[in-house]
Amino acid sequence: MGKSTFRPRDIINKEVAGIFGVARLTDKARAAHAGEIGSYKYGADSEQDTAILSFLGISAEAFQEAAVRIDHDVKLGAWILDNCERSSEEVSKFNRKMKVWWQNKMPQDEFSKRRRQLAQQAENRRRSWRQRDKWWWHNFFRT
Repeated sequence: MGKSTFRPRDIINKEVAGIFGVARLTDKARAAHAGEIGSYKYGADSEQDTAILSFLGISAEAFQEAAVRIDHDVKLGAWILDNCERSSEEVSKFNRKMKVWWQNKMPQDEFSKRRRQLAQQAENRRRSWRQRDKWWWHNFFRT
């Protein structure tokens, strides 16, 4: 992850804790800690980060420490949900707000293009897992 090549996940990525923006925040926290964030901003320097951290009720410092210490997104997501004290309804409402904000910020043609790219990336991940599973089962039952 070099300074010139770092790019955090998209704001509408919900892979960490099921909350829009947290995966991106995680990437930026880890990159900032490693000194590889490049031109991106983390924490109080970023309006997005401030909104997400405020919703979570977690400081930028505490979040960064957890993101660096817990290097697995699912485990980090569990830590976030344990520490943010937000209901699933509040998370859903926040996600809707973030999605609308993101859609309004991005030009419509660019938004549609990006949605197609994200859908293709998700499909590629599913195919990759299916191929691994198929290979494993094939080799496991080989005589």
